[in-house]
Amino acid sequence: MSYRCGHCGYQSVKWLGRCPNCGEWDTFVAGEQEREHDTSWIGEELLPITRIDLGDVKRLQCGIGEVDRLLGGGLVPGGVTLFGGEPGIGKSTLLLQMAQGFAERYGNVLYVSGEESAAQIKLRASRLNVTDEHLYVLSEQNLHRIKAAVEKISPHLLIIDSIQTTLSDAVPGEAGSVRQMRETSAELTRLTKGRRMSTFLVGHITKGGAFAGPKTVEHLVDVAIYLEGHRGEDVRILRSVKNRFGGTNEVAVFQMQAGGLKAITDPSRFFLEEHQDEPRPGTVVVPILEGTRPILVELQALVSPTGGYGVPQRRCSGLDFNRVLLLLAVIERQLGVNTAGADVYLSVAGGLETRERAVDLAVTAAVVSSLRNRPLPKRTVVVGEVGLSGEVRGVKRLRERVTEAAKLGYERVIVPAKGNPSTRAKIEVVPVDTIEQAMDSLALT
Repeated sequence: MSYRCGHCGYQSVKWLGRCPNCGEWDTFVAGEQEREHDTSWIGEELLPITRIDLGDVKRLQCGIGEVDRLLGGGLVPGGVTLFGGEPGIGKSTLLLQMAQGFAERYGNVLYVSGEESAAQIKLRASRLNVTDEHLYVLSEQNLHRIKAAVEKISPHLLIIDSIQTTLSDAVPGEAGSVRQMRETSAELTRLTKGRRMSTFLVGHITKGGAFAGPKTVEHLVDVAIYLEGHRGEDVRILRSVKNRFGGTNEVAVFQMQAGGLKAITDPSRFFLEEHQDEPRPGTVVVPILEGTRPILVELQALVSPTGGYGVPQRRCSGLDFNRVLLLLAVIERQLGVNTAGADVYLSVAGGLETRERAVDLAVTAAVVSSLRNRPLPKRTVVVGEVGLSGEVRGVKRLRERVTEAAKLGYERVIVPAKGNPSTRAKIEVVPVDTIEQAMDSLALT
């Protein structure tokens, strides 16, 4: 016999009064007490893979093109999507907009909220002009009543906002505990696949940036997406981190407006909207890759002397801090540029974040440009990874990056020599092997 904590799921071979994992008292129950009733997972017959017909698998589109593209062409019937994001970032707003488009196309949609009343949801819906009569709203936390509502209206799309507030009578524990999360997620997944509808499970985000609750929830779902952004800015990034029906690491860009989230179909132009044609010291344009989409962003650097007192400051926004420190060491060693006595500030304009090493050469050029107070040549783009010995390494999907730069009217691009970005686009391609060659090409030596 084994015992399990009803709060966090910790297992023990003997009963304990206090859980050593979460610290809660009197939460252990015997293993026999938590055996679930036999439940059919999907109820489909056993078939060889050659006889499975994909003719009935038709993706369902919500009407927001960027979301449908992110999901691989739309929602798959029977698919469960975990939708995460910080409080107030716009999850409920985007879901209501998606529910409106889905209801207009396919019929009944059930929006279940365990955190807001129906009147509160109606207030938001009125602001977003969400008025379709096929969109049903239920303010409920009890899983049994949610399942009854699903049986009653047979929705094509079910939205649970949020999974942390959903409570099952089948297992002990309060809403949001590990056992409740596991039970409610598994039961909703069974319901979704059995009825071949689509389901969104809204999940809270922890301080560490991960989905709150057990990792088993992430394994149960078919798709996991995050909505990212800063409350002080109007840019929102929808990012796919898991997708059994499409590519991962895809992104969709939105702008928060009074009437809801507006999809940005051309992110490069959006992020470079305030970029000035007249070059300024410390400013570099670099094509980054988000999923399969190249996006041109502006990288800014400010390097100023510390004045001889105090420890030099190193600050960066939207970049990998440890990678920036490494690049500063390479710049000092390979280019002979003294950055040890200067404060260095780096930022990706527009609020976008990237951890891609293809920005290494752009970071190097921006720091040297700011330190020497020399702007880069006009209409020039820089891309490439930098090694510890100062060599410029190749990056993936270089051709797509160069093509995107040419599409926006840039005339010259500095790229790694190891790579073949051959393209029909009218743009001058300058291959370089080392950061010394790159600085010469940018007239920064």
